Amino acid sequence: MLEDIAQIFLGIIIIALILIQQRGTEGGVLFGSQTEFFLKKRGLEKKLHYLTWFLTVIFLIISLIKIIRF
Repeated sequence: MLEDIAQIFLGIIIIALILIQQRGTEGGVLFGSQTEFFLKKRGLEKKLHYLTWFLTVIFLIISLIKIIRF
């Protein structure tokens, strides 16, 4: 029961974090501009990236625990 609630909560948070993160290549590749600047994550963007991966791993671990129990 607790795992189900945690999975729903983590799923919503992960989706929100993914939607918040911006891609810096909007049309840049199409028009030949340099996208080198956008390949480096800095500040809050870097922290959001790591937080997204961390929560995704936690989500995966909870899912595996639920599979092993059944």
